Order: sequence, then structure tokens, then C-alpha cells
Amino acid sequence: MASEFDKNLNISYVEDNLEPPSRKLILKHCICSYIVYLVIYFILIYNPFFSGYFNPQLRALYITAYVCYIFLAPTIYFTAKPKTIYKSHNIEICNYFLRIFKQIFNKKTILKADYQSVLKSFIPSYYEKQALMLIFIKVFFGCLMTSFLSNDINAIKNIVENYKNIFYDINSYFSFDYLKQIFSANGNFFYSSTITILFSIDVLFFAMGYLTECAFLKNKIRTVDTSLFGIFFCLICYPPFNKTTTTFIGWNQSDNPDFLEALPPKLNITFRIFALFFLLIYALASVALFTKASNLTNRGTVSIFPYNIVRHPAYISKNMFWVLTTIPAFVYPLNSPYFNLREYIIRSLLIVLSLLLWIFIYYMRAITEERHLMQDPEYQEYAKKVRWRFIPFII
Repeated sequence: MASEFDKNLNISYVEDNLEPPSRKLILKHCICSYIVYLVIYFILIYNPFFSGYFNPQLRALYITAYVCYIFLAPTIYFTAKPKTIYKSHNIEICNYFLRIFKQIFNKKTILKADYQSVLKSFIPSYYEKQALMLIFIKVFFGCLMTSFLSNDINAIKNIVENYKNIFYDINSYFSFDYLKQIFSANGNFFYSSTITILFSIDVLFFAMGYLTECAFLKNKIRTVDTSLFGIFFCLICYPPFNKTTTTFIGWNQSDNPDFLEALPPKLNITFRIFALFFLLIYALASVALFTKASNLTNRGTVSIFPYNIVRHPAYISKNMFWVLTTIPAFVYPLNSPYFNLREYIIRSLLIVLSLLLWIFIYYMRAITEERHLMQDPEYQEYAKKVRWRFIPFII
């Protein structure tokens, strides 16, 4: 049986025998939360990166949620008096910046020009460091995922309209030949729309994960990965950093490449079916995480399908999807009347190298995640039961 997670590391752990938080502490939590969420709003508006994703609809939603929080939070907290307030992340963040402010504008520091004390004040404590990284994760990924989800919802609306147009007269022409004609004429649309829907499912659960954290949803954050490698290999997979990664690697994978059409029809369909199969596993991995879905955090271990097969089903299935949508790239130039063997070999080697680099990045993401999660005895027990990281009985 797994031992309990170290309470000194768990940023959400609160002793059961503690008294309910005082009114003073509740009020302090509310004020600190007002300040933190207001600062976040201005960061989202005026930061060049976030402003592109924080569209007017999301701004209106944020303001509405903020106003509701101002009026509802005190009532809820003063009534329920949750003990989790003892580990308020927003209080930790405000205390950190208040300490720096006091140190910078301290008379003794100014008179003695004690810059060393000022620099020391910038070093956060364990809980402050965890809280700062946590708020960064929520803001960065939360903004990305809600923006992606908004775009996906619009895309799905268009997909539904297109489906209506395709099947508008299905009742009058219901026959096998008619259906065969539809699917052959619209095969690419069905394939691309399925990809959009599956990725939307993934984004939906991750958006929910980043924007929520409470005991009721069983997704309280135990620890945040603050390691340099963990943060690095995660962030380079997301905007704006993935643009630099793609430029450096020199190849940008396409979910629905035109060169799939270069394959013979049966092989084309086979590749697409297997690609969608792995993408389905990818989406199911996000569904399995449910409210625990988020990067760089430990919210407890999930061991249902597909996490009872391998420990990183999302990473391996996404990479397999990329492999299957990349292989046809080697066939595509062969049909060209301007085929050049030397160029073909060089291009093929570059594609293979680029794909291997992306696989390496996701391998490192898995390794750094496990290094973080292995601090938790619950995950250690899980790793003993599910021995394989990526491929059963092989890796």
C-alpha cells in the first residue's frame, strides 16, 4: 500500500484538526485574489502574446467571472470557511511581491545601498515558488486552451453545417451506392472534421483542468514542476515557443497533408483509419484525466484506460499519428514528373531527422514529468503496476 505524499511538499495539504480559518485570513485571501486576478487581466490585455489570444469574447467572459467572484466569493468563504484557505496560493504570491517591495524601499537598504539584501528577497520560498509557477501555468495554458476551444467551437459549427448539406437528401436517396458516393466524394472532409473534433475534445478537458482547482472536482494541485528541463521541454511544444522550435527543426507536421492523396486509394484509407485510431486514443487519454488534465502539475494519479496500458498514452499516440501522416511524404515526390533522386534523398533525410527530434522532445517531456511525479508514492505504486511507458512489452 502506498504511503502518503509528503505533506511538506504538498501545496494543498491541510491538517484535518485545524480550526476553520479566521475572518481576517478569509478577508486577506479575498483581497489577495482580487489583486492577483486583476493583474492577470491587464497582463492578458497588454502582453503582445496573450492579447492575440485574449479576444473580446474572452475578455467579456473574464470580466463577468471577475465581477461575480468579487460579490460571491466572500459570501461563500465566510459561510463555508474552507480550510484550504490556509494554503492560499494568492496570499503566497502577494506576500512574495510585498516582501520585495518592502526590501527595495526600506530606508536601511537605500542608505546602505544593500543591494545584496534586495537580490535575496527575490528568491522565493518553496511555497512561493510553487504558487508563482502555478499561476503562470493557469494563465499561460488557460488562455491558450480557452482561445483554442473558442476556435474549435466555431470550426465544429461549420462542420455540422457541412454535414447537413451533405446529408440533406439522405432520406430520399438512402442506398449503399449513394452512401459510397458521398464518402468517396467527401472522404477528405470526414477525415479532417474527425481530426478537428478529436482535438477539440482534448482541448476541452485541458481548458477545464487549467481553469479549475477544488476538492469537489478532485483536482487539487499537490505539486508543480519547477525544474528547468521540465518547463523547457513542455513550453517549446506550445505557442509562441513552438514557432522557434519548428523553425529550428525545419519541418512542420500537417494533420491533413495533401500528399496523402498520392497514395493508392486503399492505402490512403488505411493510413487515415490508423491515424484516426491513434488520435482517438490521444483524445481518450484527455477524457481519462478529466478534471486533472494539465501540464507540469501533480493532481493525483489516473490509472483507467488508456493509462492502465502504458504510462504515457497521449504522447505515444500523438507521435504515432504524426508518423502515419508523415510516411506518405516519401511517396508524394515519386509521382512528380520533375523527380530528382538527390533532392528526394536529402528531403527525406531532413523529414526523418525532424520527426525524430519531435519524438525526442516528447520523450523528454515524459521523462521530466515522471521525475516530478515520482515524488508522489501514489505514482510510484502506479509505475510498478503499469511498467511500460509507451509501447506494451517493448518500451
